[in-house]
Amino acid sequence: MLTRIDHIDLRVPVLADAVAFFTTLGLRQVRAFGPPRQSVEMALPGPDQVLLEIREDPAVTGTTVDHIAFAADDDRAALDALKAAGLSFSREAHLVATTGRRVSNFTDPHGGKWQLTEEYR
Repeated sequence: MLTRIDHIDLRVPVLADAVAFFTTLGLRQVRAFGPPRQSVEMALPGPDQVLLEIREDPAVTGTTVDHIAFAADDDRAALDALKAAGLSFSREAHLVATTGRRVSNFTDPHGGKWQLTEEYR
């Protein structure tokens, strides 16, 4: 089933400003993606840290949380189990070409966005 929180997807108006801020806090850059994604993955030092996926979005006026992603050692089995438990998914086992991750998107009863992803490290 779910193993941990994999990443928190943040939207920011200016990517460079956010990267500088999180670097000041001690996070390190893990990966960067150019256009069209325009994002950076950052994490605190040490093993198995939660990633912050910081994405530039000029339409936002401040930092916003887009979604939180859970990792699973077997994301397809977790997807089947969550569907059997009554969750519905807007996207299932979709490969995001720029990141190489397979993701499935769902919402909570209040409309919050969540994601299931395969374990990546």
